[in-house]
Amino acid sequence: MKKRVAIIGSDLSQELFDKNKQKSEEDFEIVLYRKNLSFISLMSKAVEYDYKKLDKELSPDDARQMLDELDKDSLSALIAVQPDILILDFYGDVFNGVIETQEGSFLTNSFKKLKGAYPLSDIKIKRQMSSNQSVQEFLAYSSIWCQSLNRFIEFIQCFLPETLVLVNTINFLEETKRKNNASQVWQRFNEYAQKKGIPVINDSLLELYQYVFGNFKINQLEHFSQPKNKIEKTKEILETSLSYNLISNGDFREGKKYWQDDSGEYFVNNRILEINRKTREGFTILHSSPVQISNDENSVHKFVLSMEVWVENLFALHLNDAFFYVWTYDDKVTRNIKESKIYSAKLENLSSGKWKHINIELKCKGKYLELGPHMVGSGHFRYRNLSLSLKS
Repeated sequence: MKKRVAIIGSDLSQELFDKNKQKSEEDFEIVLYRKNLSFISLMSKAVEYDYKKLDKELSPDDARQMLDELDKDSLSALIAVQPDILILDFYGDVFNGVIETQEGSFLTNSFKKLKGAYPLSDIKIKRQMSSNQSVQEFLAYSSIWCQSLNRFIEFIQCFLPETLVLVNTINFLEETKRKNNASQVWQRFNEYAQKKGIPVINDSLLELYQYVFGNFKINQLEHFSQPKNKIEKTKEILETSLSYNLISNGDFREGKKYWQDDSGEYFVNNRILEINRKTREGFTILHSSPVQISNDENSVHKFVLSMEVWVENLFALHLNDAFFYVWTYDDKVTRNIKESKIYSAKLENLSSGKWKHINIELKCKGKYLELGPHMVGSGHFRYRNLSLSLKS
């Protein structure tokens, strides 16, 4: 059975598998790749944006990378894809630095034209931070970076303790020769990761094979997995991963933040999402942020969708009594629908004037999943405690 690999780093780490592609493809499958993502950005809060403002002139790769930065969905994606191995490198932290927003979030400073980098988020920039311009900047930057890496390790401890985490040190002479301080910064970050118990490979596929398939003892903290020769064993999903909510702001604690309301008809009060629609014309949809569920467009993935729903008058609804939808698509930029599932109020046995807890088992194909309330015509609905989790 192939080992599932996630990469949070750069093309330099992805090249580990390209150098000997035929051999590596027999043993490894890359299920997630986050390019040049700073760990400060990775662990900060999502940034709201209007998807309809997406610049059509952006290349698909740049647009996808930008949306990954804004959505901050990498942790959810790691839960969804359940990697056996996670490879890190700190290219984005060393060379790009971050932008701090007025709202207190961080974005990797990956784009040359800053004003055009995040055009659909209307962000207000508080400051830019770099790791290698001066000693003072390094100290300020590295303090935030260390806190971010610590919180990332806690996340792995809690939700993916069986995932083998490795740092790829990379022969960065060529990468750093134009910046005198970059080599030292990169080395400091690698050393800090080692002190936290994450082992290092020296940009070597052979070393990767030794850690994964060999009986090598590695200096890891107990919460990281030890490599074992159980290649054929199917990985079990731990209870902690099964309890993780893949939906951003699924409890509406932050109002409609991170939800896209096309019609402006939904409102939140005391963590209850509500819509009271009087017109019988048209329909309305509330979109969740995209959830990456796979890197494979054809595999079937299983989830449990959970929520509580209230409807004022079940029998006054339109003949199409849809109250919720789930879509999948393969491209986060175009969002062309691959599969569509619509759920009926009557078929889910909703009762007038009563809250009902619903669990729906999903089988989905596609790389991304999106969901949310959906209604045709008039009606009065309330929703609370939405959750999407892995199915064991």
